[in-house]
Amino acid sequence: MTVTFTVEVDWLANGTWSDETARVRRVRTRTGFARAREPVAAPGVCALTLDNRDRRFSPGNAASPLAGKLLPGRAVRVRASEGGDTWTLFCGTIARIAPEAGAWPGLVTITCADGIARLARARVSVPHAAAMPVDEAVSDLVNAVYTPPALHVADNGDSLAHYGRSWEPESITVLDALADICRAVYGRFWVARAGAVTFWSRRQGQDPSVSAALTIGTGASAAPLDALDVALDAEGVINHAQVTIYPVETVGSLQVLWTARTVLRIAPGQTRTLYAPFHDENGVRIGALDVLAPVATTDYAVSDRADGSGYNYTASPRFALSAEIEATRAAITLTNTAIGPLYVTRLQVRGKPIRVYDPITLDVGDADSQASFEKRALALDLPMQPDPVFGQAYAEYLIGRFKTPTLVATRLRVRDRAQIGGASIFGVELMDKVIVSDAASGLDATAHWVYAVEYELAADGFAVTLHLERADERRYALLDRAGYAELGSTTRLGL
Repeated sequence: MTVTFTVEVDWLANGTWSDETARVRRVRTRTGFARAREPVAAPGVCALTLDNRDRRFSPGNAASPLAGKLLPGRAVRVRASEGGDTWTLFCGTIARIAPEAGAWPGLVTITCADGIARLARARVSVPHAAAMPVDEAVSDLVNAVYTPPALHVADNGDSLAHYGRSWEPESITVLDALADICRAVYGRFWVARAGAVTFWSRRQGQDPSVSAALTIGTGASAAPLDALDVALDAEGVINHAQVTIYPVETVGSLQVLWTARTVLRIAPGQTRTLYAPFHDENGVRIGALDVLAPVATTDYAVSDRADGSGYNYTASPRFALSAEIEATRAAITLTNTAIGPLYVTRLQVRGKPIRVYDPITLDVGDADSQASFEKRALALDLPMQPDPVFGQAYAEYLIGRFKTPTLVATRLRVRDRAQIGGASIFGVELMDKVIVSDAASGLDATAHWVYAVEYELAADGFAVTLHLERADERRYALLDRAGYAELGSTTRLGL
């Protein structure tokens, strides 16, 4: 059967798709994780090369039918169809439009990004929570940035302690925060090709009962691939693991967390917002709880003179102060409706600092592996994980899983071949399972996860590249799966 591809853009930003396929000359996409075993995916990209001889895609061309609509942020999707099946290969928004310039314009390159790019740009802003369910935290962080087409967040019963206490919004992004969450519970986070936001708990990563989406190297699938890279690499070895966890911290008494260093001038009719980052008495940035919005007279004074003299506007309805309390700072909004400027003096924020006295580092190593493959260490800092039992199990799992190099099919590539063993190559999604056998290298029905997917589409054909990482094939106990509940005989406890 023939495979057809479509490229569509929502130029009107209202859900109406315009088919630009006839003008497409080349499509290149990559979605997924930057490297094997990464906790969060990298921003997905799609580069569209289109015919622009009529200047249809030139943003400065007032005569273009798309004039005023050629803007970043417009939705884009790329799809493949075969028979009665259709798959979305990329879903995102335009980031850059670059038409060829000069006397003979010919092509335009439109660069697009997926939802991960949005999360990598947005700054994190959350209130403190003594305990926050992981699934709720992931959902809230994503929804605060944008509304994805779908949200698939696994609930493993995990919870984060002192949620947000180490996140400084000035320097940390939402994607950074999601990476912290994934490391804290050994999860994975990505955006699927069609835009669905997905979070795996460690349960999904350790589930050996998952069916394979693709099988390579046996039966009808034994026809040669265009490329199959196989390697036994020491770079993936972990034989010394340090996991630092933070038991419930001692919380101090109510004290000043921030003080304005200058007198604040608020012009008549002005609304001014400033941020108050929390610090301890040594100037170290901290998180805090039970933070109070500044109280009139106690935490600030307002007058019509910069030296604090003059008329006292502290309790006047002509002045208003509100505060939005976050885990590591407060956003304070000041409003002046008086006829002249007002001056705020002695502004401060009080709360209870979260103090970290005794983090615990769990250290696990394997001497035999170190002797054979050198010492290869991994250190994990888990500020929202308080349980030392979990930290110890985490370190032991990493050593047990990665102390020995394993043979891995790192990449497979197919050109102009849509079916392998009866399965469509376009039906393979991120983090699907692929079974690979290869007699030359010795791979024997070895399970892998697809951690990244690349597509190259052009008039003369297409190519699909799957980047793979070795799956954990040890049999873990699954109480809700027949054949996996016999702990100690055929299965073991997972992390």
